[in-house]
Amino acid sequence: MTEDERREILADEWLMVRHSGEIPEITFHATLYYLTEEKDGPGLTLTDSELSTLKEAALERYHEIILRDISVENFHKTIYRGVRRSLYNWHRCKVFARRQSVEFGDFREKAARSLLLFLAQGIKSAGQDIPEQFINCSLSELEELAEELGLGPEKLLPKIAQHCLPD
Repeated sequence: MTEDERREILADEWLMVRHSGEIPEITFHATLYYLTEEKDGPGLTLTDSELSTLKEAALERYHEIILRDISVENFHKTIYRGVRRSLYNWHRCKVFARRQSVEFGDFREKAARSLLLFLAQGIKSAGQDIPEQFINCSLSELEELAEELGLGPEKLLPKIAQHCLPD
C-alpha cells in the first residue's frame, strides 16, 4: 500500500467517525476494527498520531451533538433532541475521553456558555416561538448538566423550573 492510499483510507475513516451518528464511540471502535483487524480491511498498524486523529474526530462529534441540543436555533429542526440528550451525551463523552485518555480542552466552558444562552433565549421565546415548557428534562437533570459543566445552581435563571418537565 502506498502512503497516498493509506492517507486516503484514513481520511475516509476520519470522515465516518467525525460525522457519525448519535454515539461516536461506536463508530470509532468500528473504524479501528476495520482498519486494523477486519479480514477484508487494510490491516494497518496505526501510528499514535493516526489514532489520536481518530479519537479527536469522535470527541469533536460528541461536542457537536452536545451543543446541537442546547441551541434554540435547532429547537424546531428534526436533528434537535433537547437538554436531556445533551446530558446523556455529556456523560458518554466524559467516559470516552477517560477511556481514550483525551482531553476536553476548553469544551466544558463552551458548553456552559451555550447552556446559559439556550436558557436565556428559551425563556425569552417561551410561549411564543417555542413551547412554555421548552426544556425536555426535569429541573434536577438540568441542574446535573449545569453542575457537570461547572455551573452552580445559582447560575440557572430564576423560575427556570416552570420551563422544565416535572421531577
